[in-house]
Amino acid sequence: MCLEPRSIPLAPVLPPPLSVMKTIVEVLIYGCGDAWKVAEPSDTSALVQRRRVELEIQGDGKNGYHLVMSPEGCFTADTWHETLEDAKDTAHQIFGVGPGDWR
Repeated sequence: MCLEPRSIPLAPVLPPPLSVMKTIVEVLIYGCGDAWKVAEPSDTSALVQRRRVELEIQGDGKNGYHLVMSPEGCFTADTWHETLEDAKDTAHQIFGVGPGDWR
């Protein structure tokens, strides 16, 4: 007696969930939709505006962490960091985000 080969459905293998932390800050931004930076004291032109910036840290210990920065009315940018603490430190340096500001 010969058995016919059958495929056995396997449960999908899902990647581990990414860590996601969020916060929102308001800072002075220099620039417009396609080019921006956090304003410096020497930036005094009409291109400086107070904008709401949504910040998000996404990632895991295996692949690293992205600090995603989305100023209202401007393009989204991100930076890559080896550790969660590095991403938080960058958010603190650029935007003044404290450890207790993340949710």
